[in-house]
Amino acid sequence: MATDSHEFDDRYEPPNSDLDLDTYRSVVSDLTREVDARVGPGGRADVEALLTEWIRRPQLHAVLACSPDGKDAAIAKLLEEVRDYRPNDRSSASGVSTLVRIYLLSQIDSIWWAGGTSFASDDDVLRSRELVTLESLRSRHLLEFSYRLQPKGLAGRSRDWAMRRVMPRRQPHTAGVSFTNARPELVVLLNQLAIDFANKAPSGTPPLWVTSLTRSVQHQHRLRNLGYAAMIPSAHCCGYAADVEMRWFRQFDAHQTLADLLLERQDAGLCNVIDEGQAWHVCINPSACDDLRQAYSVLLAA
Repeated sequence: MATDSHEFDDRYEPPNSDLDLDTYRSVVSDLTREVDARVGPGGRADVEALLTEWIRRPQLHAVLACSPDGKDAAIAKLLEEVRDYRPNDRSSASGVSTLVRIYLLSQIDSIWWAGGTSFASDDDVLRSRELVTLESLRSRHLLEFSYRLQPKGLAGRSRDWAMRRVMPRRQPHTAGVSFTNARPELVVLLNQLAIDFANKAPSGTPPLWVTSLTRSVQHQHRLRNLGYAAMIPSAHCCGYAADVEMRWFRQFDAHQTLADLLLERQDAGLCNVIDEGQAWHVCINPSACDDLRQAYSVLLAA
């Protein structure tokens, strides 16, 4: 079952309503551009000094002060991430500026779900009664989006590699989801997004594709060890975040439609969205959960 992890403190109550997240996101974008201008030979120290300076700004300070472990810990972790950053093909952070942006925007998730329960181990995810299995919902034709389970062993990976060579447009070039267990609220959010996407994307566009759902803290550390920009704490680890494919939809001229739909939901306060390049990260706002739970009950009753 789900277990309380040090990644989240159940006693913490996030002050969601008073935070100006639109301004925070705008300043993070400005900072990202400034980091891009500083990165170069010998530029890492300049970036750390720049970050230290910008974080004093009220628009950033106000949000980081609400981080579960406090502002100082959040800043120290950011600087540590920058020092340890090494570019690689696996990471969604294509550069230092992208890493900074992903980290700072992920703080919104952390604040929202600081009081949540995270799944410490893979077994916790698989055994949780709070999660529903996508396979059972798909068998009942209740899912509007697509996904695939990560293949086990060399034979499965070889089969996927061959399929990508023969039919490159059939599905995105991703590893697949590690767990098909998800919060009911997340299923509904993705279903609603998928329906809107199907209605508004160009004719012939495949359904919305989900590349990642619930993860354990154990799996999050595993991803970090492999070089992925997997932040800790993460809303993936309490089941309230997903990643949706973006880059693959460029070939169908549908990527901007999907981006617009995601940002519309963010503007409406339903979720937090992070552009991570190939995939975009989506985290549910706790204030949207009641309506999403009700919608899930309606889905099951249909």
